[in-house]
Formats: sequence, C-alpha cells, structure tokens
Amino acid sequence: MTATGNTAVVLRFFERFAAGDAQAALTLLDEQAVWWVSGKPDQYPSAGPHGKDEVLQMLGRVGQARPNGVEIEVTYTTAQDDRVVAEVASRGVSAAGKVYDQRLVFVFQLRDSRIHRIREYLDTLHANDVLVAS
Repeated sequence: MTATGNTAVVLRFFERFAAGDAQAALTLLDEQAVWWVSGKPDQYPSAGPHGKDEVLQMLGRVGQARPNGVEIEVTYTTAQDDRVVAEVASRGVSAAGKVYDQRLVFVFQLRDSRIHRIREYLDTLHANDVLVAS
C-alpha cells in the first residue's frame, strides 16, 4: 500500500476512536498487532507492549477513567513507506473531575493495509496523575 493509503487507514483508526467505537478501531489492527506505550510499568500501568487481545482491556481502563468520553484531534501526519506518524491532541475530564489535556505522538507500522505496530509517546506523568491516581 502507498504512504497515502496507509495514512488513510490511520485516520480511520482515529475517527473510530473519536466516535467512541474502540471495537471498530481495533478491526484495523492485524491479529499479531502490538501496541507499545511509553513509560515504565511500575510508574504508569499502561506502559509497555500490549497484544491485540490486551488492547481492549487497556482502552477499557482508560475509558473508565474518562467516563464522559474523550476528544481526539489529529493535528499532523507524515508517512513514508509502511510507517505513519501522527501527532494527536486528546482532551477529556477524568471521573474525579481532573482535566486531561495531552499531546501524543503515535508511530504506526502497517502491513497489507492493516496496522501491525503502534508506538505511543505521551506525558506519562500527566496521564498517571489524571487517569490513574484520580
């Protein structure tokens, strides 16, 4: 697939998440997909690698921490060959009323029009403070 086609897959992925349909977003991942989240697991529980079967559980925990949903805005993408990099703004309010205002960078690797790898870089201190410690 072309870089443009791969970017379209990634944008569909975020559109589905923004619409609150994580299940539909995950249909764009291949069966061996791994989603890696930056940070140290002893300091931020979502940090580390997650297989496709674990991703829904991880996202469920994040969803519980933000019961009123989350706003997702893809602010920039760039692509080359099988990789797409997306800068994303994510906003919401935690169950405890704390404001979540995060800037993230995702690096996607695609294979045969499906997402094979995701590397997510974020401010884990802010995420832990708002989503975990609330």
